[in-house]
Amino acid sequence: MSKHVLAGVLAGFSLLGLAVAQAAVNAENANAALKGEATTIDPASAQVVHTPGAPDLSAAEFEHAKEIYFQRCAGCHGVLRKGATGKPLTPDITQQRGQQFLEALITYGSPAGMPNWGTSNALTKDEITLMAKFIQHTPPTPPEWGMAQMKDTWHVLVKPEDRPTRQMNKLDLPNLFSVTLRDDGKIALIDGNTKEIVKTIDTGYAVHISRMSASGRYLFVIGRDAKIDMIDLWAKEPTKVAEIKVGIEARSVETSKYKGYEDKYVIAGDYWPPQYTIMDGETLEPLQIVSTRGMTVGTQEYHPEPRVAAIIASHEHPEFIVNVKETGKVMLVNYEDIDNLSTTIIGTAPSCMMAAGTSATATS
Repeated sequence: MSKHVLAGVLAGFSLLGLAVAQAAVNAENANAALKGEATTIDPASAQVVHTPGAPDLSAAEFEHAKEIYFQRCAGCHGVLRKGATGKPLTPDITQQRGQQFLEALITYGSPAGMPNWGTSNALTKDEITLMAKFIQHTPPTPPEWGMAQMKDTWHVLVKPEDRPTRQMNKLDLPNLFSVTLRDDGKIALIDGNTKEIVKTIDTGYAVHISRMSASGRYLFVIGRDAKIDMIDLWAKEPTKVAEIKVGIEARSVETSKYKGYEDKYVIAGDYWPPQYTIMDGETLEPLQIVSTRGMTVGTQEYHPEPRVAAIIASHEHPEFIVNVKETGKVMLVNYEDIDNLSTTIIGTAPSCMMAAGTSATATS
């Protein structure tokens, strides 16, 4: 047998061996699939979210768009997209507008106050395309947030008995301002005399406002994600001593300031769920949750998402003044009997749009 013939035979056997091996691998893979073993494909990428009339999205795309909407859009258009300070974005409206119109609106904004998310580089082109598709889908309803969920997120990091009994630093507390550094997830403590930043404190995602306690000892910070941080300014270094998450989205926090009740209670108001929560002033333990869902002033129609905006503590009465947006009401919540709250409701406007940002964001 010549060398060329021998080489051909050997090559043939090699190819045959490879084919047999590959067939065995394929059979093994098929067998694994039949047995229901795990696949390497991400299930979220295979699932499709479908709404009649809207472009399909993968489950992963839908979740990403939901997060962007919460961060950027819900504050004006509402969690349920029924409109608030911004216009409604329900599918009957957005599908009529169409993909190109929606992308242009998100990119360039409008004179009515819609931000230019594209030309400001706040959103990428792909994100704008995604959001234009997302708002053509049926709005997902976020979960409720009750006592069980709050207690799961409530942590006392330093017990009241373990905290300083006197101020351990040289901060000029009566002349101290707390300023929100939202995109940094921090607050800055600024001395009112020198106008210098004396301390920055990490507070987490989307910090919105700060409120000083009646005594000036504690600083309460709430984020748009409804997380509250309680900071002890008497410690050698300002220290977070308690935390809680009171909902999905929020804007306001305040402490009781009436004589005899100074700092006994803390209150926080949610955008979602539409409710307010009263907590213990030393530990943030949740005590009472009150829904604000109800009828609007004027037309007397039920509203499912009346968001709690600014909350102010009265110095003249043992009351919190709670502004509720979509129903157009101001609630005077008397906290003398925390187990049996009494509330005076004042109809102020068909749509009370006072936002938390209209009250002072600095504390002194």
